[in-house]
Parts: sequence; structure tokens; C-alpha cells
Amino acid sequence: MATPAVATSINGFYAVYMTGAKDQGFAILVLRDGVAVGIDLGGVKFDGTYAQVEGGFDLRLRIEIPPNSDLIQGVRTGAETVVSDFRFTLPANFLAQPFMRIEAPHGPLNARITKMRDLND
Repeated sequence: MATPAVATSINGFYAVYMTGAKDQGFAILVLRDGVAVGIDLGGVKFDGTYAQVEGGFDLRLRIEIPPNSDLIQGVRTGAETVVSDFRFTLPANFLAQPFMRIEAPHGPLNARITKMRDLND
């Protein structure tokens, strides 16, 4: 029986496939030496940090949503840029998970994360 995939070197480029109450989305996330940056197809920017904790990785992200955006959770933002902070934990074997529920600031979403490639450190 195969052992579930556990992230040994978390540094890399990740594809994040998301489903919310209303729609689906896709984002690219880069994790490198404790820093997280990314962007989704709608122009939502992700900036933050991560740290290894018991059982996984603690992510703290600041999300910048462009004005008048339709979010996959079924929310439409207003005329101003929306900035939100949130935190969640990725389990150590997040690459083996079919999906994870994330309680995001504008509503819950399910995410599937796959590593696209390592970084050349």
C-alpha cells in the first residue's frame, strides 16, 4: 500500500483549483522559503507567509480583490478594491487530498492543490 504524498520540499509553483457556492476558479500560488504569492484568473492577488507547524503548514494570506469582481462564492464586490486577511492550515499531506475546505473571508470554498514544479534553489 502506497504512503500518502507528504510535502517534503514545499518550495514551488502550485495550481489551485477552487469551487465555491456559485462558480469555479483557478489560481497559481508560489511558495518559497516562508513567502507565499499568487494570483487567480480574475486578478485576485494573494500575498503572505507560511510556516511549518505540527501536522502541516500555517498560511497567512492577504487577498486583494479588484473592484466589481464576481467571486466563486457568489459575492460581487463593490466599486472599491477589497483587502482581506485570513489564515488556514494545509495538512502535511495536502498534495494527496482530493480537496480541502477553506473558510475564506467571503465564504467557504473547496480547493485542490497540485504542485506544478519545484523552484531551482
